Amino acid sequence: MNITDAAVHELDMLKEHEKAISRLYATYAHRFSQDRDFWMGLSQEEDQHARWIELLQTKMEEEPSGLIADRFPTVAISYSIRCINKLIENVNQPDLTPVNALSTALDIERALLENRYFDVFASDGAEVRRVLELLAEGTKAHIEKVQRAWRSSKPTTDHQQSPA
Repeated sequence: MNITDAAVHELDMLKEHEKAISRLYATYAHRFSQDRDFWMGLSQEEDQHARWIELLQTKMEEEPSGLIADRFPTVAISYSIRCINKLIENVNQPDLTPVNALSTALDIERALLENRYFDVFASDGAEVRRVLELLAEGTKAHIEKVQRAWRSSKPTTDHQQSPA
């Protein structure tokens, strides 16, 4: 597999990851109808992230040397997609609470940033760099939204810690 094919494959994996997250959030919207708007908003934003990644794929086709992937975590992304699909399968478990769902979403979004999934790509093209920045900014915004929802859904006591 040449560098261009590898980058296209890696972008496809990231796109599938974003779509899996979107499906999870949509599933949470159906499970927790009282928070439907919140979860559907996140789901739609994840769909937008997938479309941005498609834009990167299109740019790769136009300029094959325009995007370079470095140390792409293929195994980690595949594992995360499998875990997200398992979460979707188990969404109707009676012990799943809105706070559990928020904690899971926070873990997923933080993992995207901490593992720097969008930083593994580099480009000289301003448009490609901007799309990569938008993906990172969107993920940061999701973390902030989920943290706010998590904090407002948890009773505050001296014994509980809020997410950092």
